[in-house]
Amino acid sequence: MAAIEPSILILGAGINGAALARELVLNRVGVTIVDKADIASGTSAYSSRLIHGGLRYLEYGEFDLVRESLEERNRLLRLAADFVYPLRLFIPVKNRSGGWATQAARFLGLPGARASSHGRGLYVVRAGLWMYDQFAQGKLLPRQSLHVPGEAGVPNVSAPDIRWLCAYSDAQIPHAERFVAALLADAAQIAREQGVPFQVLTYHEAVRRGEMVGVRSLDTTGNDFAVTFSPAAIVNATGAWVDETLQRLQVPSAPLIGGTKGSHFVTFHSRLRTALRSGGIYTEAADGRPIFVLPLGQGVLVGTTDLPFSGDPATAIATEEELAYLLAAVNRLFPEIGLTRDDIALHYAGVRPLPHVAAGAPGGITRRHLWHWHPASKVPMLSLIGGKLTTCRAFAEQTVRELLPKLGRTVDATSRERPLRQASRSADLVESARHAIRHQWATKLSDLVERRLMLHFERDLSLATLRQLAEVLVAEQQLAASAVDAEVARIRNRLLHHFGRQIG
Repeated sequence: MAAIEPSILILGAGINGAALARELVLNRVGVTIVDKADIASGTSAYSSRLIHGGLRYLEYGEFDLVRESLEERNRLLRLAADFVYPLRLFIPVKNRSGGWATQAARFLGLPGARASSHGRGLYVVRAGLWMYDQFAQGKLLPRQSLHVPGEAGVPNVSAPDIRWLCAYSDAQIPHAERFVAALLADAAQIAREQGVPFQVLTYHEAVRRGEMVGVRSLDTTGNDFAVTFSPAAIVNATGAWVDETLQRLQVPSAPLIGGTKGSHFVTFHSRLRTALRSGGIYTEAADGRPIFVLPLGQGVLVGTTDLPFSGDPATAIATEEELAYLLAAVNRLFPEIGLTRDDIALHYAGVRPLPHVAAGAPGGITRRHLWHWHPASKVPMLSLIGGKLTTCRAFAEQTVRELLPKLGRTVDATSRERPLRQASRSADLVESARHAIRHQWATKLSDLVERRLMLHFERDLSLATLRQLAEVLVAEQQLAASAVDAEVARIRNRLLHHFGRQIG
């Protein structure tokens, strides 16, 4: 049992925990970050992979959230260009004047606001995009423009009732998992430079030990604690697991999270990928729910749903009903392609850590981030609620300003102008795997496949590749040679049942 210097304990190594760790070490504050699974293995791995200003938030009058999101989007495009890329999005429009009543009701917060059966009209869409451009400020990305189906350079939407395509700019983060790994790697580098303690403990859990906190491995049995210490503060950044974490630490609290499930699928249908050209589509399902059809490497990403969810977020998977719902939305735009269930190569679902509300439509729940202090905790403790990829840095900066003064510390630095770079990646799979194990906290085959190398999104992932990676884990002393067959079988089974991805 080792003892460490007092530092802040962050529970959860997802996007919020990683960004906060980086912000804290910039201010010479030591950090221990603990996760019961791998880094970026929760909601961070199951998003729509967009960095956006929240065009839809305008409907609900959340102008400050839009302004903050657009500011952070532009910052990421400048400072994290290895991860975040400009993306032109197109909104299909059927009529000129539909949707005014719906938008007015949502803006005013009136109950029972339902989507127009005819969708948003041209006037509503262009007014919203004009406002979006005003909030964006600057010339980093092209402003809105109007197009017609069949025009060169725009998605080849073939639905006969689509009369216009309204274009606007946002950004995409194809590999959010690598972004989280890079945040933690940068935090580790800063900590070395600042001379402050920093460690990442994956597949560990934190438990109370009287006035102390013990951190033990989940890969062993018993109470063999890796570290034990009295943290200066605890930050619960476990996302959709916030309430479960509080229960485990015996911290009394009303429910804080009202998670909703968002499902997606990926297809490698070549005609659909060609039809998108280089842009994406922001459309509506039959019930008015926003749907994105986005380029993603060799394939196309389609999402998302927004359904209330209870239970362990780790068990969330896309249902057949959700997949049929998303397929129908695509086929309304591209009827001649006729996408079918057999065209889905993989699917995934995540639970959004939204604030708990007593009632209301999931789509109307705020996407802004919040803090909740726990006065009953003997150690200063707060929980992070909400948050998203786009605003993770701003959320971290604001959390530091909320936290450090309560600990008698001043805020001396921020990450506002600190670049985030991706380590040069080798074209060799084995070398990339070794780098992930040695420098990015990968210890299991699923870490490599799902969150460092992102191979489950590759069309040609094979059983031989899984075995090759397992052998790398053996060479790096992360896996016993006798366990290779079992580990490969376990990941193959997980890919099938969790993602619907068949290997071999």
